[in-house]
Amino acid sequence: MQQKNMSTIIVRVIMLAVTALLCLCGSAANAFDEENCLFCHKYRGLSYHNKEGKFKLLYVTEDMYVNSPHGNLRCTDCHANVDKFPHGEPKKVDCMLVCHMNEPSSGKQFSHKKVGDFLDRSAHSPVAKDGKPKQNAADYPDCKTCHQDPLYRPLAFLKQERPGLAEMTIYRCSVCHENKEFMRKFYNHFTSRMQKQRSPKELLEMCSECHANTAMMKRHNLENVIGSYLETYHGKAVSLGNELAADCNDCHVVPGESIHSIHNFKDPESAAYKDNIYKTCSAVECHPKAALNLAGYKAHVIVAPHKNPVEFYAVVFFVLLTLGSFIPLMLFTVLDMLRNIFPNAALIKKEKKDDESDTDN
Repeated sequence: MQQKNMSTIIVRVIMLAVTALLCLCGSAANAFDEENCLFCHKYRGLSYHNKEGKFKLLYVTEDMYVNSPHGNLRCTDCHANVDKFPHGEPKKVDCMLVCHMNEPSSGKQFSHKKVGDFLDRSAHSPVAKDGKPKQNAADYPDCKTCHQDPLYRPLAFLKQERPGLAEMTIYRCSVCHENKEFMRKFYNHFTSRMQKQRSPKELLEMCSECHANTAMMKRHNLENVIGSYLETYHGKAVSLGNELAADCNDCHVVPGESIHSIHNFKDPESAAYKDNIYKTCSAVECHPKAALNLAGYKAHVIVAPHKNPVEFYAVVFFVLLTLGSFIPLMLFTVLDMLRNIFPNAALIKKEKKDDESDTDN
């Protein structure tokens, strides 16, 4: 009996030691995860289908999250309705919530509300200026359409990676700042915000998800502006990987304004408005020495008779001129090559009556 009790005690001590070891390892590896959400969400196969039948992947990549702009936030700072374990399906995240962190320059609690106000007044808002929902409101983008919580990007100037602040620069910060984690976060945030979040080609691909969707554009009585952009010099340069060519935001955001303030080209606040085009194109990174007549340049020329008849018939004329010149030329060239290859060939053979009469005589 005493031996059995001793065995039970030993087993319990071993289990307690293993549990304590796992807890210590878990706390060391996931020190940022105060709520222990990665206890479940660290598994790659964690997923389900919601009530609408959509597949939802619940796996969280720890390294990507820690090194993202939201790496300082706890999970429940955004998923506010998760208050028990195990929890049900969380509500859709409201990006306008007040975050549990202070904005350094003002000391006030941080919020994306100001960004939301810019978006509500822009062409991408699902609500019209009179406060009523627009038609096909579900087509309009929300925060996650454009923001997928990317990693911090290395510092670059003029939209192209060039020698700037090196990684070694962060060690200079340690002269005054003792917290290395704070230094790394602040440095990554600062250097990442010194440039665009995406390269021009990545931005074009993102905008194409909606603006190259023929069915969606038809619902909103819009043309495929991505196709017309790719026909321009800017579009061809961007598609070939040039990071200095103008992308969507360069032309549709007023210099110095929020990137969320994109308005219809007929709106006087738009960077593409007829009176603002010259200011937009003559920005420092684009055409600073351009003349005023640059404002007459059409960036999105839809080659259709009902949209731009002059351009349409000019294109038709040059297409016919090109075909009318090259098709006969190519035909004569091919026929000449065939004659050189087959000199004795003929489609219609001549009758040999003269040869036969000579033979008889």
